Order: sequence, then structure tokens, then C-alpha cells
Amino acid sequence: MAFCSLQFAVCVLRFAFFYVFRFAPYAPHPPMTRVLIVDDQPAFRRQLRRLLTHAGLTVVGEAGSVAQAETLALALQPDLAVMDVMLPGISGIAGTRRLRAVAPDLRVIVVSAHRDRADLFQTAAQEAGAEAFVAKDDLDVSLAREWAETTPEPRTRQEGGTP
Repeated sequence: MAFCSLQFAVCVLRFAFFYVFRFAPYAPHPPMTRVLIVDDQPAFRRQLRRLLTHAGLTVVGEAGSVAQAETLALALQPDLAVMDVMLPGISGIAGTRRLRAVAPDLRVIVVSAHRDRADLFQTAAQEAGAEAFVAKDDLDVSLAREWAETTPEPRTRQEGGTP
């Protein structure tokens, strides 16, 4: 009896693999949300990259400052930027305004480890044009998946950008 169950399972797996390799390339793929991470802490950027990738988003670039983020936003044309509030030189709040000036369609999520200032940061982030403020402790896969689900239809990239 166990042998028959094993044979059946192998048969099902063979069919599944055949189907996936035969028809999957022709199936329409949902557009991937392209993300730019802006944080001056490399360890946090690595962890956030893992979380976003696990949630199904595509990280197209990482920046440690607002100036780097502006350059990458123009070159890579991401759909979403996740930006820390506390950055060297220019804050993430002021950086949100600058990124939105160079990439008006860019969605920006502002994050911070300073949960005690969440109300202040949320108000300032929204006034600067950010979609939301999230405490770093609250970042998780389900929240990142929500960001992916709210990405608008793919837009035509400007000349020189990547499709």
C-alpha cells in the first residue's frame, strides 16, 4: 500500500514539474515592486533587503545618504523607496521632498528606530510627501507584501532607465 502511495506521489510530482516547466514561461507574471533602500547602516540595509525579497519585492539599489538616493532614483527608477529618518547630512524627511522632486511617481515609506517620536515623524513624513511612517520594529513580511500589492500598474520608464 505504501509503495502505491509513493508511486502516486512521484507521478503527481512529475506532472507538476512538467506543467511548471512547460507552461510557466507563458504565464503572465505580476509586476515586481522595485525598491530603493536608503539607510546609513549597512547591517540594517542587509536585513531589510532580505525581508523585502522574502516578501516578493525586488530591491534595485541601496543608498547610505540622500544624495546617493537621488542619483540612484534617477538611474534605477524604483517604484518605492524605504528611507530612514536619521541620515547623515540631510534627514529622511527633507530627503523625501528631494526624492519626490526628482521622481514624482516614487512612493516613499519613512522608517525610524525612534518609536518614541513616531507621532512627530509620521506627521512630518506625510507633510513631506511620504506615503507612510513605520517604526523599524514594526517592519515585517506582511507589511512589505501590502506595499507590493499597492504598487500601481507598471509605468513606462524614461529613456536611459531599465525596463
